Amino acid sequence: MNASRPGVLAVRAANQYRRRDVLSYLGLRYYAENSAAHTDNWAKDVATNLVLNRDAAPYFLASHFKEITSNGVTHREITLPGPNEALAETALLDECSRYPNAFDPAPCVFSYRLATGDDRSGLYEHYVNGLRKRHLAIAEACDNTPSGVVLYTDIKRFYPSIRPELALKAWSQQCEIAGMSSAHKALGEKLIHDHAAATDPSSPSILTGPMFSHLIGNLVLRDIDEALSASLPAKYFRYVDDITLVGSEEAVYRSREIVRERLEELGLFLHDESSPKNLEVPVSEWLEGRNDFAESSNPISWMTLIADLKRFLFKHPDQREALQTAFVEKGFRIPTQDYSGAVGERGYLARLRQLLSKKWFRERFRKITINSLVYQAEWLRESYRKLFDELLADDNNASGYARKRLIPKQRYMAGRLIYLLNQEELGQLYPRVQEHEELFFHASVMEAISTGSVDRILELGTNAAQAAAQPLRAGNIDCTTDLIELTKPQTQALAILLLNGINVARTKEFDYPEKGILKFSEIGSDSDLMQDADHFVRELACLHGISEEARHSEILDSAFDADEELALDAIDQFHQSLSA
Repeated sequence: MNASRPGVLAVRAANQYRRRDVLSYLGLRYYAENSAAHTDNWAKDVATNLVLNRDAAPYFLASHFKEITSNGVTHREITLPGPNEALAETALLDECSRYPNAFDPAPCVFSYRLATGDDRSGLYEHYVNGLRKRHLAIAEACDNTPSGVVLYTDIKRFYPSIRPELALKAWSQQCEIAGMSSAHKALGEKLIHDHAAATDPSSPSILTGPMFSHLIGNLVLRDIDEALSASLPAKYFRYVDDITLVGSEEAVYRSREIVRERLEELGLFLHDESSPKNLEVPVSEWLEGRNDFAESSNPISWMTLIADLKRFLFKHPDQREALQTAFVEKGFRIPTQDYSGAVGERGYLARLRQLLSKKWFRERFRKITINSLVYQAEWLRESYRKLFDELLADDNNASGYARKRLIPKQRYMAGRLIYLLNQEELGQLYPRVQEHEELFFHASVMEAISTGSVDRILELGTNAAQAAAQPLRAGNIDCTTDLIELTKPQTQALAILLLNGINVARTKEFDYPEKGILKFSEIGSDSDLMQDADHFVRELACLHGISEEARHSEILDSAFDADEELALDAIDQFHQSLSA
């Protein structure tokens, strides 16, 4: 148990990368076992200096599921930084947040707005906040143009198209506006340089994966965002690479051409008009979904369940196993983290005493029991199952914007039913779900949980494996694979399952690439791994240290800090694949 809580920056990094990829998160957790690395000063000084003076950057190229096409599964390559870089970029982004005039995106941009102050939830504000605010802004624009249209389009290969010279120019310009110190400016330049060095020499770019890339993406488009939102005939809104235009049909078409021209000046390109990425919908039809982001008025919701679950684990850390057993007996696979170390920290205890002084908190805190949590989960299971059936039925006749509205709702329900339905129920559901192309990811996770076969999950890649691993572990489900030869994505995905403590029985011995990461997942570390040719694997092995057995699942089951969010991978991993 730590005498004092970790600093804001360490917790931000842990929360952000836990939602991104378990490998980066594990690296941060092993790194933070050195108590000095908990502190903000370590991130600001030591981690920063180590990045500035390194000769080689430890990155891991993870294969994430992207989509299913007529040619099969396609993957998106996500580049994960080592833990020291993750801390250094966290310190740099925190410094940038102190200069909103230079580093905040324009009001028309709703993605990757920097966290500020004592916010420990991540490096950026939670993505749901941005999606909700964008929806409200579009609704207001629609109200002002009732006979107009809404046009959705997006930028092709956004991050891989941002050249290092473009990134450096945008970074230097905003550093100058902010009056950023030379050390912080140099750190950003170093990260951009190392990103470019890790990409194809014939087409260098910033990386897709590191959190610093999201800031650079916003900075590269900052001037365009400000200019277009002020001057276009149509209203302009952006979320990462998705651009939405609202106005009369003529204004929207003229605006799209202006947007296209401005982007092409930077070497960025919109999808062609014939692409399914483009969707036009009348304002009158769009407004039928204006309440799609409205919060439920039910006293029981997914949010109340997860919030009460965390409060219960704070109050009764010794009853974690009893709660997990109660969930499993009812067919639930809801993860429970061990907060016993975090709740004993001085900073948390002081905050808890402050909360307990509030009557509403005391009453809610007192009423939470294992039975009340099981009741909430049972109520949600029945409610969500019925709603999901209705959504799947509605899909049969939906097209265009009506279908676009349905898909997020279907994914919302599917992601939560993965934790709530028992194995038999998932076995009955996933054949229906996999008929819907946009739900292929969720159907594959459901199949793995209901059958124990992980062959399809391994094919999809690391994000799908992590989405399945968490409920598999929470449900104590053993798995099998019939694969003989593993591809790179399959090898990485198997490593993710093993890191989570999933028992995967192999019907036959098989050969596979990337032996280092798979060996690390199985044994933790040895002298060979500490000298592995892969700098990322080598760093993780050294941080883990030699022990009798791997400690990965123990780390994943425990909370780093009282403010560490309860990650729900079947939900978070799919969103990450969409917003990478």
